[in-house]
Amino acid sequence: MSRISLKVTGAQGQGVNSVGEICATGLKRSGYCVFGYREYMSLIKGGHSSFQLDVSHEAIGSSEMRVDILVCFNHHGLEKNMHEVKPGGVVLHQTPEWKFSKEEQARLEKQKITVVYLPNEKLLKEIGAPPILGNVLITSVVWSILKQDVALLKELVREQFGHKGEKVLDLNFRCIDAGVAFHVAHADTAAVTLPQADVAWHNCMLLTGSQAMGLGAVHAGCRMYVGYPMTPSSPLLTFISEIQNRTGMVIKQAEDEITAAQMMSGAMFMGTRAMTATSGGGFDLMTETLSLNGIIENPSVFGLAMRPGPATGLPTWTAQGDLLLAVFGGHGEFARCVLSASDSQDAFDLMPVAFNIAEKYQISVIVLYDKQIAEALYTQPLYDQTKATIERGHIVDSKTLASLKGTDRYDPAAKDGISARWLPGTAAATYAGQGDEHNADGSVDESAENAIAQMDKRMRKMEKLKTELPEPELFGSQKPETLFVGWGSTKGPMLDLLSKPAYKKAGYLHYTYMWPLQVERFTALAAQAKNVVLVEGNKTGQLGILLQQEACIPLAHRVLKYDGRPFFVDELDSLLSPFLS
Repeated sequence: MSRISLKVTGAQGQGVNSVGEICATGLKRSGYCVFGYREYMSLIKGGHSSFQLDVSHEAIGSSEMRVDILVCFNHHGLEKNMHEVKPGGVVLHQTPEWKFSKEEQARLEKQKITVVYLPNEKLLKEIGAPPILGNVLITSVVWSILKQDVALLKELVREQFGHKGEKVLDLNFRCIDAGVAFHVAHADTAAVTLPQADVAWHNCMLLTGSQAMGLGAVHAGCRMYVGYPMTPSSPLLTFISEIQNRTGMVIKQAEDEITAAQMMSGAMFMGTRAMTATSGGGFDLMTETLSLNGIIENPSVFGLAMRPGPATGLPTWTAQGDLLLAVFGGHGEFARCVLSASDSQDAFDLMPVAFNIAEKYQISVIVLYDKQIAEALYTQPLYDQTKATIERGHIVDSKTLASLKGTDRYDPAAKDGISARWLPGTAAATYAGQGDEHNADGSVDESAENAIAQMDKRMRKMEKLKTELPEPELFGSQKPETLFVGWGSTKGPMLDLLSKPAYKKAGYLHYTYMWPLQVERFTALAAQAKNVVLVEGNKTGQLGILLQQEACIPLAHRVLKYDGRPFFVDELDSLLSPFLS
């Protein structure tokens, strides 16, 4: 696979993301698949942050550790990120009179890395532009280093700032011309050649995983979103609020996570498709409502955006550490379903699935995704908006309401444990929906016989659900000698790896439906493979724990990462290649 990587570094608030995002938009329009990855500290301003953009003419879904172009807004990038530059790469910085150590200078010369100092402030003064346009100037130099069409960059700037008038546009264009002229005059040898473009990428969308999930929720018929800000679930709340006037949805920022979960559950109880999303600490607060929904058999949809814990942990970094929380969180035993998005395609496609399962089985569905997915920038082909259906489950129609009895609501003899559901306010029999153990019409009943009957009723749903959920998907070799197993954002770098010739005898078994867990395919493949390797972004191998529990197959080989960073494709290659046959 041929790819070029660009990393922009600086302090939060300096415009690091804006340079990366405008390059991403322009390169996608030029016919490239781009993948964007953000790193930032849990500060509003300051700290050290970066935006990395990987670019290829082929499909890519991950970042690599080393980059071709490093852009440094301040000296911290020169200190912290110089070791990431590939031989033959380019470093663009704006720290005057910066001196490298003798060792660093020797490495730069040996690896033929070109260092370019950009006198940003001086150039801006020469053309009469304010400091705020410094990012446009930097972007234009990067654009020239990549040998891209200046007219396209000006087109992007016009789209973004054209509403501010010709005077502002003229200043932006002068910055672009000055940046290109500087590169041509002072550093024309500092250039990076992109692979041949593929026009097919031009018409794709460019969006984050959070935006994809928001669009998926709209497509699923979700009419209400309730949330409380918590990284990395906040981008979903932000996006779905931004499109509120176009969707007509009700969007509510609750005062806390408990209220958000209760409002979502109340809306679902009334028959409105609603969802909430949070991170691990917020989900802890929501688990009481999760258990309540379990006993009153109320459909509900939770998004659980994972970040490292415990406690506040690393709040702006990524992890896959909440799988067991999603599967076992809450008090008591009750039916639930856990799904996991792995990229912008899954984030869209799984939302109709989540709502359909919730309503069909009258259970809670938890959709896992991590910070990497929530904030990564994907090149996404247009979604198929025709294949999803809305399945409301066993909601009784108006013709049947009159024949209902209150005892139909929690009838322990209901087939597959799924009883009739009708909505408050309809002309039908009444029942009690409350959190004590109850009999068929919801009245409190603490007898042993009733406790057994109601628990068995509710848990029969899991037996039926497990027969309908898909098995995990196998990528790569269909008869793998080496079988890699993973879930979530691990999919991106794993699929990028499978395109390499060294992995032609390897397969990657990817789990999307996490609970109840399907193990038939895993068991068959594990019996045939020479090596079985678990790949997860957590310390304990949580999917491995569930596989051993359900399939009784221990996974001796585990590649686990838990430093707050995702798997990078070149890093993962070095970790997995020893297991190849």
